[in-house]
Amino acid sequence: LLEWYQRGLEIGDTASACWCLNSRSYNLFHVGRALDSIQEELEATIQVMTQLKQDESLLQIINLRTTVKKLRGIDSEAGDKIWDSMLTTAASNDDFSLSSLVNVMKLEVFVFYQEWKKAVDLVRKAGNVRLFLSSFFGAVRYTFFEALTYVKAAQSASGWKKRQMKKCALQTIQLIKGWAKNGNVNVVHYLYILDAELAVLNGKNKKAKESFNAAITTSSRNGFLHDRALAHELASAYFKAQGDDYWGNYHIECSKRCYQEWGCNKKVE
Repeated sequence: LLEWYQRGLEIGDTASACWCLNSRSYNLFHVGRALDSIQEELEATIQVMTQLKQDESLLQIINLRTTVKKLRGIDSEAGDKIWDSMLTTAASNDDFSLSSLVNVMKLEVFVFYQEWKKAVDLVRKAGNVRLFLSSFFGAVRYTFFEALTYVKAAQSASGWKKRQMKKCALQTIQLIKGWAKNGNVNVVHYLYILDAELAVLNGKNKKAKESFNAAITTSSRNGFLHDRALAHELASAYFKAQGDDYWGNYHIECSKRCYQEWGCNKKVE
């Protein structure tokens, strides 16, 4: 993508050049590159896009920088104001792509900070963002977080609401299974995490333990440090709820180490 960015500049196609730079930045984030490194690169990217007057790409990069800074515990309130401003701009311009992209990144933050009420409110309000981000891996990641949010909502609900949340989760999980069946290896650990949380929901303890272990192993093997941190954290919550402090403490310590390596400082404070 950097090569195509350079070629775009050479032929005067600055819009395509910045699209390549934009895509690279989001890809680095989604694969779990260290957050401080990403932020440093984003600051330089913002300067470039400002000079080239690429306002659309600039907004998208600012959205990503806002996410990175919130995960690092930097200027959180300012980040909320930036997101609110972006959503207002998107609404006034009927820019569904921008609003969808903001919601994708907001959900990322809500899930990593375990703010499940905010997460479920977002996915219910945001609708099907995949319609507007069809070629963007962030839409795949959003789908994973959407399914996880519904499962967690089902775990804390009862009666018809529990059934409704579980149904929404299963419908969303089918999309991910379809991608995995078609050869997308980057979603395999998503399915293990979701299998584990569904097993927790259904009271299947052996399945939950096996799936958490598979999620941790797969995310580690494929290099998704941030998702390994999340899997450890969710596993810790499960074992703690079972009264197993040994494995609960083990997984939370593993989670903290992963979060620290990723640069998600607020999670290890």
